[in-house]
This record gives sequence, structure tokens and C-alpha cells, in this order.
Amino acid sequence: MKRSTVLLFLLLSVSMGSCEDDTMGPIFIKEPQNRVDFSNTTGATVECSARGNPPPEIIWVRADGTAVGDVPGLRQVLANGNLVFPPFRAEDYRQEVHAQVYVCLARNSVGSIHSRDVNVRAVVSQNYITEAENEYVIRGNSAVMKCKIPSFVADFVIIESWVSNEGDIFTASDSQNTIDGKYLVLPSGELH
Repeated sequence: MKRSTVLLFLLLSVSMGSCEDDTMGPIFIKEPQNRVDFSNTTGATVECSARGNPPPEIIWVRADGTAVGDVPGLRQVLANGNLVFPPFRAEDYRQEVHAQVYVCLARNSVGSIHSRDVNVRAVVSQNYITEAENEYVIRGNSAVMKCKIPSFVADFVIIESWVSNEGDIFTASDSQNTIDGKYLVLPSGELH
């Protein structure tokens, strides 16, 4: 009896010792970009996927660590880990959804990892008016004309040209950026 107990113990020890631990903590397959800008007319998908054993669960959280969920018509967390912002009407814009810092968190029983901060910013497509600021200058001196652009689109607008009342067009792409040696359009969009 004693001999069979020892033999059974040895068999169990050998069989348990030969089992390999194939568990693995999460590793990102697709880590989201740190900046996602999109229009309300296009929407956006932020991809996040990870592998591990057991397969990790993907959770989206805000920068403060609170988990985010679906907001009907505005934000959806898919089973594959993607965070989707569908196209939306201008009046449905919500800052806490469309101008937010998100983090992708992948976790399983072995451990967890989190992505870099993902700065999401939605821009509402709408008509706007640009104006040239009035500048007063003494005759014979140089003037600098600046274009006033509404702040909500300023980061997404590039000034390509100026048009005079007479219909003359001044662009930054003109030869050496000067027109008749008199006008200069800078890359910033200012007209000198």
C-alpha cells in the first residue's frame, strides 16, 4: 500500500510538472492613434485589439479611469474592441462624447495593459464667414492683413488665397510668394 501511494504521488508530480503554463498577458495587436479628428458628417472608428491567453477583454475608459459605454447614436463600443463614433447631426454634439480623452484597456487573468491617451475631437460641419480685419496704415508703409476665422474651425482651415475687390487673386503658391513685387502671402495666410 505504501509503495503504491508513493508511485501514485510520483506519477502525479511528473504529470503536473510537465504541464506547461501557456497563459500570457495582453499584448496590443492594434493600439489606437493618439489623436482622432473627424467631422460629424463622416464619423470615426478607433481600433483597438489585443491578444493573450486567455483572450483579453477590451474596455474603453476615460482618462480618469471610468469605463465608457454606448451612447445611442453617438458612441458605440463594439465586441471586437473598436470604439465607433457614427455620423451625427450638429445639434447632437456632446462635448463629453466628442471632445474627450479615451484609453483602451486590455485585460485578462494574467494582467492588463492600457494604450496611450486617445484625444478624440469631432468637428461640426457648418457654414461660417471669414472676415479680413481692418488695418490702418500710413500711405507708403506696409500693412499686414489677417483673416479672422471662427475658433471652432481655425485648426482645420488653411488660407490659400486672398481676393481683392477688383477680383485680383493673391495666393501663397505664386512665384516666390510675391505678386508684382508688391504683395506677399505668407504660409500663415497673412497678406503683406
